[in-house]
Amino acid sequence: MSPQPPPPTKPQETLTFTKKNQNMTKLPKYAKITKRPIPHPAPSTPYTGANVPKTIYVSTSTPKMSVVTRVRKLLRQAEKRATSGLHASKGGRHSSKTHAEKVAQVQEALRREEVHVKATGRAMAKAVAVGEYLRDAAGGAEFRVTVTTGSVLVVDDVEVDVDQKQRVVEGAERMRREVETGVEEGSGRVLSKAAVKKRRRVLRGLGLEEELPESRTRWVNMVDVVVGLK
Repeated sequence: MSPQPPPPTKPQETLTFTKKNQNMTKLPKYAKITKRPIPHPAPSTPYTGANVPKTIYVSTSTPKMSVVTRVRKLLRQAEKRATSGLHASKGGRHSSKTHAEKVAQVQEALRREEVHVKATGRAMAKAVAVGEYLRDAAGGAEFRVTVTTGSVLVVDDVEVDVDQKQRVVEGAERMRREVETGVEEGSGRVLSKAAVKKRRRVLRGLGLEEELPESRTRWVNMVDVVVGLK
């Protein structure tokens, strides 16, 4: 029996990211985070000029082959733009450029026209899969693909559960009284020094005196799969 090849690794396992989320504001239990959508510019169309970046944003629900088709369409239209001048000038008598120079100019124009397939979080695996598919298309002779990693700053809204906060406040007031009297309310049990110390530590960690921010920023990992024609 021939040996089986090792299972493929997940794309994100081969990517390296810089950890940037440090000293983030710690939120109490009664506060929750609502993630805002990451703002993106309008989708790129195949007919926008070479000076307009061509970017496709991928989510976990985006079909892979749909992205592949869009990338191909954007690059084929770029190829038409780059070669239109070359075809129009064939046989022209007044051009000072040689055919080789014009071909080099077309190749340079194609090199500049690239499509960026970007994704964050769990969608990064899909963006990398798109790049791998295009890289291997036509035996690897059609597209050049590079993958870079980075991060993008996003904003989360901080929301307070009023009912839960009220329960936390009432519990904190009870603990303060117990610390002052040294007696557990309800049972009348005398608290040990360790129990009093623990209550003081819990009270400090609640952060009830601190004003919560309305929003909080954080960095999320991002992958940029750059595809161009060879």
